[in-house]
Order: sequence, then structure tokens, then C-alpha cells
Amino acid sequence: MAVRTFLALPLDETILRHLVRAQQTLSSAGASVRWTATSNLHLTVKFLGDVKDADLAEVCRIAGDAASRVEPFEFSVTGLISTPPGGRMRMVWAGVVEATGRLQRLQGMLEDAYAALGFKKENRAFHPHLTVGRVRSGANVARLRAAVDELADEEFGTQPAQELIVFSSKLTPGGPIYSRLETARLAGA
Repeated sequence: MAVRTFLALPLDETILRHLVRAQQTLSSAGASVRWTATSNLHLTVKFLGDVKDADLAEVCRIAGDAASRVEPFEFSVTGLISTPPGGRMRMVWAGVVEATGRLQRLQGMLEDAYAALGFKKENRAFHPHLTVGRVRSGANVARLRAAVDELADEEFGTQPAQELIVFSSKLTPGGPIYSRLETARLAGA
């Protein structure tokens, strides 16, 4: 059997509250969007996809090893972005800024370690972001894009990153259900 798996940083309550408020504001545009549930908002660091049950312990061990080699850091959630910027809009993202380079270092270590284990290496550069919603149709997208543009410079908050979580993801008609498989503390956290 296989478990759909990814690694992420959790968000604090202040950032979650601000993002939910932004979702509520954007929903008034009347576009068909599946908003990310509050409990599912997180900063994905590495998506692995389907992981065989026999490999889960090693996946968790690698997460713990990488986390133990990166000191805690702070990141800011700032600005909303509609993607792609032109053409058919597919998603609404919130940007993430981390000044020390530790997030990039953590992601790079995970990328290399999981590639050595046989997982697909990402062929695009890592651009940290939070998926706020997925656009389902073209209805009222121009209004939605305008509403997103109004929140392009919005500051949602800054928080410490002290743990990396290995999540399983079960896809359901009502949206994904995430469960913690492992929590790895960053060095000295």
C-alpha cells in the first residue's frame, strides 16, 4: 500500500486568521474557487507523492535528520498572487519571504536526500508559497484577479519555523484530509 506524503511547516494562528479573512474578502468576487481549508493551510517544503508503507520510516528519518541540521528561522507571509499572471487563472497564492536562506537550505537537503532514495527531484526552482485557493472555472475570474491585486502587498504576519512535519494526504470529494505522520524539530528548537 502507498501513502500520499508531503513535508511542510505549520502556520501560526495569527497568519491563519489573516489568510482566512483574505479568503472571505476574495470570495465576494463571486468566482468559483475551492478555498484551502484553514486546517490545511501550510508551507509545503517537499511533496513526495505516493510513498510505500515500507519506506515511510526512512522518509521520516530523513526529515528528522535534515531538520536537525537547520537552525530555527522566521518567515513572513506577504502578498497575494494569482497564477498564472496571464491567461486562465488556476490558483491564488500567498508569498513567503525568508531572509536567512535556511528554508532554501532545508528544502535543498530534503530534495537531495529523497532523490537518493528514488523520489523524483523537482525540476523547478523552489519558490515558497501558500496555496490559498484553486480556481475551478472561468466565472468572474476578472473580478477575482482584481481583488487579488488589491491584496498584493498585504502583510499576513511573521512567524518562527521550529518544526518540520511529515504529512499524509487522503484525497476525498470534500477536499484533502491531512494527518501528521512525524514531527521533526529544527536544530535547537
